[in-house]
Amino acid sequence: LLDLMLPGLPGTEVCRQLRSRSNVPVIMVTAKDSEIDKVVGLEIGADDYVTKPFSSRELVARIRAVLRRRG
Repeated sequence: LLDLMLPGLPGTEVCRQLRSRSNVPVIMVTAKDSEIDKVVGLEIGADDYVTKPFSSRELVARIRAVLRRRG
């Protein structure tokens, strides 16, 4: 899980760096809920994008789905 609103380094940059070095699943969790924020997050490599507030049940289901797709 990656929060986009990290202090210091933006979460989008963290995602880019992760993608350049690893294939670890990334689910972005953020209060940024505009369409452009979602599209950018997915285009830079996030496997899923969840906006706050969110249901913990839904978040667990999304984590399981991403892990299932990754094998």
